[in-house]
Amino acid sequence: MSLHLVCGDGAAEALRRAVADGVLTEKKIRVMPDDLAVGPLGDVDQPPCQQRATFWHALGGEALQERAIASELASDATWLRNPDAASITLWHGDSASEQLLLRRVCALLPAHVSVRSVGAGSGQCRSEDRHAIAMLKPVELANALAASHELDAAERQRLGADWQQALAQNAELRLWLDGQLSGTGYTHIDRILLDSASESWRPVQSLIGPTMAYVDGLFVSDLLAAWRLREQVAAGVLQLRGDDFWKNAEVRLA
Repeated sequence: MSLHLVCGDGAAEALRRAVADGVLTEKKIRVMPDDLAVGPLGDVDQPPCQQRATFWHALGGEALQERAIASELASDATWLRNPDAASITLWHGDSASEQLLLRRVCALLPAHVSVRSVGAGSGQCRSEDRHAIAMLKPVELANALAASHELDAAERQRLGADWQQALAQNAELRLWLDGQLSGTGYTHIDRILLDSASESWRPVQSLIGPTMAYVDGLFVSDLLAAWRLREQVAAGVLQLRGDDFWKNAEVRLA
């Protein structure tokens, strides 16, 4: 059996559209939702993955409180070591998480399972020019698949070593820039967030929007941007008011 492997629900939906349009024939898709570019990786490959699950629950708050994140993470780690597939087509664009998933697969997947690498990005993640799989049209996905190739043992070993390096470094953030992965801290996001703040009260969306748009090296989700905003409030850098964070909250420099 073969299947498509993607990072995130948005990428899976893009592939489903391509299947519906008839440009992809293999219909089975497995989604790995973890944003590997963000947060501690210490136990991500070691079920029950409680440390990483705790991080995501803290970051997501109410939005993720009903998710059984530890079970999801443990299931993914176990599956990668013993997949129900003889071949995997792995899709990756300019998302740091997609690039990390590629490397994680190469580190954990048994050697007898073949991996077809479908690259569909520009090779970097600059805010002015980047393409995650979720952003691509069916014809673009079809073109990427046509240009794909099966990874040989040497490539898998090299990419797997990148994953082991990311685990060992265990940075707060992992960036994909100019064809390279590198680690950095949350200040990489915070400086963009704070650039949009002023001494006057502004809607929280006026900070979250630019943070999602203009951070280079990774795709910042609304939950991640909101978490960094709340962390700046907790640190006394920002002030926050309003009874509903997403509807009427406002923020200003403290």
